[in-house]
Order: sequence, then structure tokens, then C-alpha cells
Amino acid sequence: MTEPVAAADAVVRAVPRLCRAVLRRPSRRPRRHDGDVARLAVLAVPVAVPVTMAGVFALFGRLLSPRAAHLAGFAVYWAGWCGAFPVWVLGLRGCRDVLGAGRRPRPAELAVLALPVVGAVATELVPNRRLVGLRVALVAAGTAAVNALGEELLWRGLFLDRFPGDQMRAGIWPLAGFTVWHLAPQLVRPSDRGRGGFLAGAATVGTVMTVVAWRAGGVRAVLLPHVLVDACGVRVARFWTGR
Repeated sequence: MTEPVAAADAVVRAVPRLCRAVLRRPSRRPRRHDGDVARLAVLAVPVAVPVTMAGVFALFGRLLSPRAAHLAGFAVYWAGWCGAFPVWVLGLRGCRDVLGAGRRPRPAELAVLALPVVGAVATELVPNRRLVGLRVALVAAGTAAVNALGEELLWRGLFLDRFPGDQMRAGIWPLAGFTVWHLAPQLVRPSDRGRGGFLAGAATVGTVMTVVAWRAGGVRAVLLPHVLVDACGVRVARFWTGR
């Protein structure tokens, strides 16, 4: 048996053992960090995310095609900031608990949550409905689910968990970062509405989600509305599918 084949065979045989070991040892899962370092890291997010992601999109924009750069930039954002960072701070169980935290929205809150959904349907979905095919619909729905859950975990849930009762640090500060971060993807694919219009839309969605999540005591109430808003992005979905 040659060395490459032997190495490949060893990897194949090791995978089942590794999976069994992980399943048997829940204590090896990422644990929650509650110290001052973690709190400072969370507070730095509204600055760190826009700055780092602007650099990432700018770099990919020079190295890749616009579509590939846009996809790669969001992959870094989702995997790093929306995934790995909250897991480092909260642990896997903590992330799950944060996403399920909060009471159900009251009628008035449901009415407020409906506003950005109706706006997205009216300005994005309906005017571009003829562009929606099966592939575009699947991409729009899938990426909307990933983006909405990741962003609510990063921009709302994480701050509500770390700074309960603090309107500035748990609400206004992350809302500012959430809004500004949306400038980064514009470096690769500028919005048809212009940067100002796009930021205004992001700020509106962010404000609604922040207010309702704050009142409800968690992000559970805002997950579906955020998914629905993002799923209306027909033109972005078509761009990602190469059409």
C-alpha cells in the first residue's frame, strides 16, 4: 500500500471513531465565557465587524469576480462573526438558549414587526416577482434563514444576554453597528437604491427588531420576521445564482 493510499485509509477509519468520541464527550463542547474579556469583545463588535468585513470584501473584490467576492465575503461573515464568535462567547447551548429566549410578541408588537415585512414585499418581492424561479426561491429562502438567525444571534441576542437592562449597550450600540456593517458588502455590489437608501432600510429593520426583542426579553419573536424580510431579496438571490 502506497503512503498516500495508507494515509487516506487511516483518515477514513478515524472519522467514525472521532464522531463517537465527540458524541460521548459533551464536556468538550465550546463552553461559555463570562469574564471581562468576553464582555469587552462583545462591546467591540459594532466597530470590529464593519471594519474587518470592509477589509474582507475589499480584498475579495480585488481577487475574485464580483459574484464570488460577494459570496465569499458573506461566508466569512456568517462563519466567523455570526457563528464562531457567538459560540466562543456563549457556548453551543448558550447560543441555542439565546435564540429561544423571550416571550411571544403581543398584538401591537406583531403590527410593528409586520411593517418591515410589508415594506420588503412591496419594494423587493412584488416588483421582481417575475424573476423568481425555483432555484432563486431556494437560494433566497436558504440564505435568508442563515443570515437572519446569525444576525439576530450576533446583533441582538448576544448583547441582550451580556447587558440585560442596559438600553445603550444592549440596544442602541449594537443597532448602530448592525446598520453600519451593511456598508461593507456595498464595496462589491452597490445597491440599486444607493448606499444611503440601503442603510436607511437596514436601520429601519434593525430598529424594529431591536425594539421588539428588547420588549419581549429575547430574539425569539423577531426571528421569523427577519427571515421573511431577507427572503424578499430576489435580486441578490439571482446575483448569487449567476443570473
